[in-house]
Amino acid sequence: MKENDKFRRFNHRSTEKVYKELMLYLFGRNINKYHKFITGQIKEFEGKTSEVAA
Repeated sequence: MKENDKFRRFNHRSTEKVYKELMLYLFGRNINKYHKFITGQIKEFEGKTSEVAA
């Protein structure tokens, strides 16, 4: 998930700061996803289709 957004490492080392940085990243990711949904770039999640597994 992080690699797709070019987010490879944390800037801080303490557990508390890493947690805060991760929460900020996830918050921004959710805002971005919500924006794409509102503007119509993505549709509502429809679930899995009935595909045959190999």
